[in-house]
Amino acid sequence: MSDDEMPAGDVGMGDMGSDMSDDGMGAGASLMDSLPEGVQKEILTEASPDNWKKPKTGDEVSVHYVGTLQSDGSEFDSSRSRGQPFVFTLGKGQVIKGWDVGVASMKKGELAKFTLAPEFAYGDAGSPPKIPEKATLVFEIELLSWTSKDDLFNDDGVIKSQITEGSGWKNPKQGDEVLLSLKAEQPDGTVIEEKSSIEYTLGSDVLGPVGKAVDKALTGMKKQEVAQLKCTKDYAYGDKTPEGATLTLTLEQIYETKDVSFESDKSVMKKQIAEGEGYDTPKDANKLKLVVEQAMDGCKTPVPGFAAKTLEFTLGNGEVCDALECAAGHMKKGEKAILTVTVPSLAAEEQLGLKNIAAEKVLLTLKLEEFEKGKDQWSLSEEEKVEFGTARKEVGSNLFKAGRFALALQRYKKVVDMFSYIDNYKEENKEKAKDLKKTCQLNKAACYLKIKEYFEAKKACDEVLKLESQNVKAMYRRAQAQ
Repeated sequence: MSDDEMPAGDVGMGDMGSDMSDDGMGAGASLMDSLPEGVQKEILTEASPDNWKKPKTGDEVSVHYVGTLQSDGSEFDSSRSRGQPFVFTLGKGQVIKGWDVGVASMKKGELAKFTLAPEFAYGDAGSPPKIPEKATLVFEIELLSWTSKDDLFNDDGVIKSQITEGSGWKNPKQGDEVLLSLKAEQPDGTVIEEKSSIEYTLGSDVLGPVGKAVDKALTGMKKQEVAQLKCTKDYAYGDKTPEGATLTLTLEQIYETKDVSFESDKSVMKKQIAEGEGYDTPKDANKLKLVVEQAMDGCKTPVPGFAAKTLEFTLGNGEVCDALECAAGHMKKGEKAILTVTVPSLAAEEQLGLKNIAAEKVLLTLKLEEFEKGKDQWSLSEEEKVEFGTARKEVGSNLFKAGRFALALQRYKKVVDMFSYIDNYKEENKEKAKDLKKTCQLNKAACYLKIKEYFEAKKACDEVLKLESQNVKAMYRRAQAQ
């Protein structure tokens, strides 16, 4: 049938756009596990295993189709004979109900035959002259592609179309820092503004009138995704662009910012600027190589005296400053990060020429070159755990004597945690583990007193007094914490 005999709109966008609108087709159609009784589906050609996604309501889909009457097999419409795919917005009532339901069940590249009962096609009235009343229709539909589209504020003010799919699973959230590029154009293609590879914090309002639209779009995007936002004037530049604007947004990088300070007080914040390999991070007593590339003050001016260097040290032994000890345990091999230190004494590292720091804030650029992974604690024998715990307790004691109380506290905490469950230990090892745990609890209390965390000091003492009610050190340190 020619295009003038049966326009695509008669099947796709004609009568059924009003007769069977999205009243019968909810927003969750793409999530349907099974089709309704009036829609029968037979897959003729499976999609590629790589194409596992399905379109959702609001997406713009492109299909080829051939429509026939079940009663006599006669063809009443075909996009293939016209040589042009049919494009429509899924789930918005632009097509007959059976199409909205059926296409939502398909994957890219799939070819399927749908048999639609009248209530999912043109109903009792049909669509004369080609489709009689109460007709059951058969469609062979091939899903060629689709453009993911989202109505970000559910008011048609900002329609987001995915141009390039991103990678990974992370989405930025309010307060996160990202690297992005933005191009804003008027409907006629005139460029309003363009920003390339800028660092931006979601919710910061630095993007002016388009910030609200950009923030909302970014929270649904992944790294390297490219999206187009069609904005009405209210979400764009107001009366300066009465016909609205189109924004092309590229999310180049998501910066993961994490508080890595020992006391969780945000004095040492790590911003990941290049991802590392795998999932493993260095553990206590692992040997590693950490490159410190740059040191800047809060105004991003080089810190006087700094010398870039590759540091080789054992994590937790106090061979480098506290800021580097904090960060290294949270990095993956090959990861690059910027460390923001708001207590400059934590970044005082003589090996880097930073013995005395006058700045109020220090920004260190780091890269974890490699680390030597030791045995996992769960794989250690009882004897090995006791030996390792004893050695780490001694490291903690040396750090305490050197005035490195926060770092010493971390050593004692890890020994205590190692011996949380010792009921199944051999008797000899159990006694040694108990003694180690008790000593480290007492030493934890001493550290907490030094850093004025009196409540935590009392808790550590109470753990000892539960098992040994007359322990003199525990009673004395608890009294000091009052």
